[in-house]
Amino acid sequence: MMAELDVAGLAPYLAGPGAAVIVLMAVLYGLYQLAISHLMPLAAALGKRHLDQIDALIANQRAEGVAFAKTLTSIDRRLARLEGLTDAGSFAPNPGAQSPDRST
Repeated sequence: MMAELDVAGLAPYLAGPGAAVIVLMAVLYGLYQLAISHLMPLAAALGKRHLDQIDALIANQRAEGVAFAKTLTSIDRRLARLEGLTDAGSFAPNPGAQSPDRST
């Protein structure tokens, strides 16, 4: 037959390594539940927010690139108009002279 369960016989197991394993399993289960219910949604929200910020940064950079290209095109047109007005194409450089940009 089965041995009788008495508190005196179970006391070493309840106070020894068996109890430590049970407590450890309970603590690990609590940490698992904490990670699943709180940390995983938090990490997902932080990741989504970070990716949304990167998307906004890329969109802003594209808009700035379009503005820069538009400004450079405008500057190029004005420079071409000024060169046409000053007849810069007929300038014949003198090998010993300074550039007209570097007048003294």
